[in-house]
Amino acid sequence: IKLARHFIGLQTLGLTLKRCYREMVMLLVFICVAMAIFSALSQLLENGLDLGTKNKDYASIPAACWWVIIS
Repeated sequence: IKLARHFIGLQTLGLTLKRCYREMVMLLVFICVAMAIFSALSQLLENGLDLGTKNKDYASIPAACWWVIIS
């Protein structure tokens, strides 16, 4: 924060983030919704409807969500 006093680029970035706060929150909401949809879809596709074959990487939707995040 102290560096922003000396660099005009950081001041501009801070002002931009202040003015576009609602748009940034909306972008994060869209990303979270897409992540939830694709993690549930990937868990369903990897495990399938046959409960006998389990893939440990996709054991649950939160585990699949982690795969979506790191991918």
